[in-house]
Amino acid sequence: MSNEDEFDIGSLFRTSATLTFVIEIVSAIVMIGSLAAFYIGGALPTLDPDLLILLILIGCIITLVVFLAALGFFIRFSRKINSIVFPPGIDLIDIKKPKVRPIVIIYAALVGVMGVTGIYVWYLVYKNILGPWAMANSSISLQIFSFAMGAFFIALLIQIIIALVGRSARKVILGVMDVDDSEFLE
Repeated sequence: MSNEDEFDIGSLFRTSATLTFVIEIVSAIVMIGSLAAFYIGGALPTLDPDLLILLILIGCIITLVVFLAALGFFIRFSRKINSIVFPPGIDLIDIKKPKVRPIVIIYAALVGVMGVTGIYVWYLVYKNILGPWAMANSSISLQIFSFAMGAFFIALLIQIIIALVGRSARKVILGVMDVDDSEFLE
């Protein structure tokens, strides 16, 4: 079998889960920072410039500590997260095998449509709630918070979808690969 006939579906699901988890971490940090900037921002112009620099440095330290803690959590639990998303048992699949390609395409379409639905839901929330809130306060911080919240929500939704679809796709693909085509010809 040539490499063109093989598709590493396990790696695809695990990489997608890892990527969405990193997006969630970064967007959560950006959300916290932008809300802090919005609520603290009004008091900053009245502070002494030396104290302002100290507060910015402390904010950077806190952000880096939170990021390192989240990264440490991720590294520690990466294998567990990956095995939950797409348990071992199937990694490389023969894409040329009957019925395998259509199933992979259908699952990919399902993940894609659900991802687009998540993006559209965030758009509606932004258009009707978050955008007007940011505009009413004339705040760039709230705009940044809105986009970070959208990234977090979309990444979380896609991660949940990938986890659920990955587990079911594994079972279906294993079932299809085990079926002997000769029984359908009789």
